[in-house]
Amino acid sequence: MSSLAQRLLTAVVLIPLVVWVVLFSSDLVYTVVLAVIVLTAGYEWAALSGVQSAFRKNILAIITVACAYLLSLVNGQIESVIISAGIIFWLLVVILIITKPKLLLLLKLKQCLMVLLGLVVLGLTFLSLYMLRINFHQGPELLMYLLLLIWLADSGAYFVGRAIGKYKLSPVISPGKTIEGVIGGLLACFVFAFFAADYLNIENTLIFLFISVFVAFISVYGDLFESLMKRRAQVKDSGSILPGHGGVLDRIDSLIAAAPTFVACALLTKILS
Repeated sequence: MSSLAQRLLTAVVLIPLVVWVVLFSSDLVYTVVLAVIVLTAGYEWAALSGVQSAFRKNILAIITVACAYLLSLVNGQIESVIISAGIIFWLLVVILIITKPKLLLLLKLKQCLMVLLGLVVLGLTFLSLYMLRINFHQGPELLMYLLLLIWLADSGAYFVGRAIGKYKLSPVISPGKTIEGVIGGLLACFVFAFFAADYLNIENTLIFLFISVFVAFISVYGDLFESLMKRRAQVKDSGSILPGHGGVLDRIDSLIAAAPTFVACALLTKILS
């Protein structure tokens, strides 16, 4: 079976499942599915960190999901502080990828620091996705909106980049991404957010539009961040669990940055409360 056929078949199976889990499943089912996703991503991150033993990768994956779940059990005010700190983390990542991509690619990090970085990234991902679905009014709808926003940013960037892309966004990390493509993706997100604001009964449309475009922009660097990790590990995909799509990290690369940023912006502006 060709790679394209595998990608299409996987998408046909996954899309209805994702829609059901996001919009219609119980909180318990959603939490279990989220934990499995983070568990698998933790295993893949351990591999990208240079861990060779399957036993050690499994242990690190279990520790990752356990720490992530414990974060969701802390006081609500502490949760908000942790998520708000996440936006600072991702802004720092964006700045470093823009200004120091070669340094990030060549920088030698001890394995323990790489593992710790994974705990931070995946812990923030779990916590933000848990809070968005469970704690927010219209949580399932907001989560679906976030997923569609990221998909539009990625798809818009791909098609616009192929059509008119000329200037590379980050040639050291991902030669295929262009500045024109990113702008096209952000414009698509702006239009989508404009119509979604009415559906979601958002009172301040202007702030919602700004947050949506900002989150879409940050999501691009979540993708670049994961690409950076793969280049450092000298692998094409983070895993092979999803035929034609690679690993779980390959599928949630934009989400690891977008989800904490979206929730942090929502908490700071109180636009979704």
